Amino acid sequence: MPIRIIGEPHVGPPSQQSLPPRFAARLRRAMRRLESSTQRPGSESVTAPATCNAHRAVTVVCISDTHNTTPSPLPPGDILLHAGDLSQYGTFPEIQAQLSWLAAQPHPHKVVVAGNHDLLLDPVFAAAHPDRELDLRPGQRRDDLVWGDVRYLERESLDLPIQGTNRTVRLFGSPWTPRHGHWAFQYGKDSTTHPLGTAPSETDVILTHGPPKGYLDAAGGGCEMLLADVWRIRPKLLVCGHIHSGRGEEWLRYDGVDKWYGNVMLGRRPWLSIVCLALYYPWLLLATALRLGPPRDQTRGTHLVNAAVVGGRGNVERREAVVATI
Repeated sequence: MPIRIIGEPHVGPPSQQSLPPRFAARLRRAMRRLESSTQRPGSESVTAPATCNAHRAVTVVCISDTHNTTPSPLPPGDILLHAGDLSQYGTFPEIQAQLSWLAAQPHPHKVVVAGNHDLLLDPVFAAAHPDRELDLRPGQRRDDLVWGDVRYLERESLDLPIQGTNRTVRLFGSPWTPRHGHWAFQYGKDSTTHPLGTAPSETDVILTHGPPKGYLDAAGGGCEMLLADVWRIRPKLLVCGHIHSGRGEEWLRYDGVDKWYGNVMLGRRPWLSIVCLALYYPWLLLATALRLGPPRDQTRGTHLVNAAVVGGRGNVERREAVVATI
């Protein structure tokens, strides 16, 4: 029987942001620039690590969207996280090659979630598309993958003891993203259950394939439910990818700026939220002029990392891993 060539999954047209999110994003950027331009020395540190070795900072090496590439060498660290899209076509040989490469890395903990390209890892997608022969060939089925010491999360949590310390990092991982085209691990607007799963409120790190709505998502391709979860959980770190052009780092701070901006992203009375965001700007100008300290709710935040490795036109760019500390 001839082997059927696996085609590329269908991708729909790019979505366009409406006016309220675009306007709110400009306001937020202006206010964050104002804050950073008047930042006092030392006040940018949101979560300063303790100096005692038993409570030292944990180093997290972040990668995503490798799409069969193997960025090397990876920086050393306590935890290596891959936020999905290991492969390009989601076949067994592609995914196995990536898992073997990850398993060979020296990091004490290695954790991955799937991405929308990793078709074999989604049993529902594989079963619905037998023509792709994703989970049909003997010896090349999902259960035949050799993971080594790589841990895989699919809407579940994992506690990671950190060597040389008395710290344990609680990590929650999910591959699900809003539907765009026809891929694996995607949910539609008519979903009646929480597709991401329920992360415990004590979670330190969230690992998802896609970004939260309005943050590191280029043009609004992020997940609204993930943004709501971030506000509920307030983790120290969120690592994602998926939107290659959204690669970068930023802080989500739990202050008035991100509160009203988040409301716009979530569609909660967007124009009223924009008015509140605009009125917050004079208060920020006054606080800056009087050299007032940051509000109490701004003294901590969530470090957001979009660690997409490939990028650029035709994904020809190759970017390095992002290193974060918690």
